Amino acid sequence: MRDPFSLYITAPRLGAFVSRKSIPIAALAHSARTRRPPGRARARLGQNFLIDGRIARRIVQAAEIAPEDHVLEIGPGRGALTRLLAARARRVVAVELDVVLARALRAKLADRPNVSVIEGDALTFDPAERFGERPYKIVANLPYYAATPIIRRRLAAVPRPASLTVMVQREVAESVAAAPGRMSFLSVAVRLYADARVLFAVPPRAFRPAPKVTSAIVRIEPRAAPAVPPDTAAAFLDFAAAGFRAPRKRIRNSLKHGLDAPAERVDRALASAGIDGARRPAALDLREWTRLFAAWSETTC
Repeated sequence: MRDPFSLYITAPRLGAFVSRKSIPIAALAHSARTRRPPGRARARLGQNFLIDGRIARRIVQAAEIAPEDHVLEIGPGRGALTRLLAARARRVVAVELDVVLARALRAKLADRPNVSVIEGDALTFDPAERFGERPYKIVANLPYYAATPIIRRRLAAVPRPASLTVMVQREVAESVAAAPGRMSFLSVAVRLYADARVLFAVPPRAFRPAPKVTSAIVRIEPRAAPAVPPDTAAAFLDFAAAGFRAPRKRIRNSLKHGLDAPAERVDRALASAGIDGARRPAALDLREWTRLFAAWSETTC
């Protein structure tokens, strides 16, 4: 079944969701293989290098890395976090899309036998190939364009990481951790698998080149099992995506149009779930969404 979450990626500077067709991932990966000096950022890859050592130390501290931990770092860039992680963790696997940066970082960390720098795409990288069934933690300064699909795929993977401590655009972080009243499809999709909270903001001056937006660190802690049976997770996300198709409308109308369903069936599902159809989609919490999905699945046209 189609995963609706995979249709969206975050725009680097707009803080919005845009079609994957707007920024082809394959094209970005190909562009990373062109020759250039290793210290120069590539705007198309969302490269904004962290240069503030104090912020780097706060991120690693927030990740709560223990000596026995295995860590997956996504997008290490010049290694601002990598060396700090290597000093704390048993093992660090750093996945870098930019081949030039990956080779430079591998040479820079040659004195760290517990660090492996992999040239690859985090969207297709399988942690099980490196960690097997061992628990691992994710620490990352995620590129804005790919932050949400990376988070989604890692949460839906088996085994899931023990935790994710990631830097994303502040608006995305706030959406991930939003409480009922400000929920979005992203909030519901993440909360399906995990709890999340925003830890602190990171100003543009902490990077070179400085982005035009403020970033934030979000801590995501997966639960033992998703809030719905795993075999219905994709269908649940389809349903939630339909519910947020028109987020400013009442949930009754948003579901009706998003699902292209008869009003009578939507009304029956809402009544069965005990949810007022006049409420906005953002006002429902995860339990209400799962209850409404169950009621919808039991109704017929």
